[in-house]
Amino acid sequence: MTCLLSFDIEDWFHAHNLRPAVSRTEWERCEARVVENTRRILALLEKHDTTATFFVLGWVAERHPHLVEEIAEDGHEIASHGHNHQLLYEQSREDVQADLRRSVDILRSIVNTPVTGYRAPSFSITDEAVEVLGDLGFQYDSSSFAFSAHDRYGHLDAADAESSGTFVTLANGLLEARLPQVDIPVVGSAIPWAGGGYFRFIPYSIYRRGVQRVAETQPFIFYLHPWDLDPDQPRYASLPWSYRLRHYTNLDKTASRLDQLLEDFEWEPIREGLPQTTENS
Repeated sequence: MTCLLSFDIEDWFHAHNLRPAVSRTEWERCEARVVENTRRILALLEKHDTTATFFVLGWVAERHPHLVEEIAEDGHEIASHGHNHQLLYEQSREDVQADLRRSVDILRSIVNTPVTGYRAPSFSITDEAVEVLGDLGFQYDSSSFAFSAHDRYGHLDAADAESSGTFVTLANGLLEARLPQVDIPVVGSAIPWAGGGYFRFIPYSIYRRGVQRVAETQPFIFYLHPWDLDPDQPRYASLPWSYRLRHYTNLDKTASRLDQLLEDFEWEPIREGLPQTTENS
């Protein structure tokens, strides 16, 4: 049974659910909470003697380089979450390339280690972005949900065509590490089960059974944001109700649930779970 653990290191105001209330021009004036919340995650990982993959946003790394150093010093994998947290399909190929290159340059300047993994903001991956990732020397991407109902997720033609399996080798050799789903008979379809809001919404006993079910046959990839553990973050009543529901539900329960999840399963970074034929030394 293989369970792969990852965290997308961004601050609360980077979340796309908050875009109607917090514009990009306001980010510098927002209260920074990512350091404190990431350290909560690091403490839980240390408690359980567990390492993970940290997809670090370049915007965060630029302003909190000491945080990236702390993550790396604890033995975790440093990977890229891009720089500006803009949806990929809203950008040109040239802008995506510049954003990725900037993020990698920033991360490497801080920790001087290879950055071979990537996760797109809000999983907004595209086939064109995959080509850019290959050109820049990335080894794997972990942004693909085979779930078309979400309003922000991107899609990959080759990965979506695969009916099963966590890892898909794309045409340019890049490895796609797909996020898991679980078939729910009463719903009549599969729903995402990888973490984030799904982890906060679904009762833990049920969520745990879903992880067990997936991990018995293929690697299970989990993700979370630092702000998922932060019930004290600023709140905006002006947001559409669906965005408030998705962003704020059960924030006060996430830390204890994560603690239990780390206890119930053995975890490793995504890099460690890649098929041996593609893994870099």
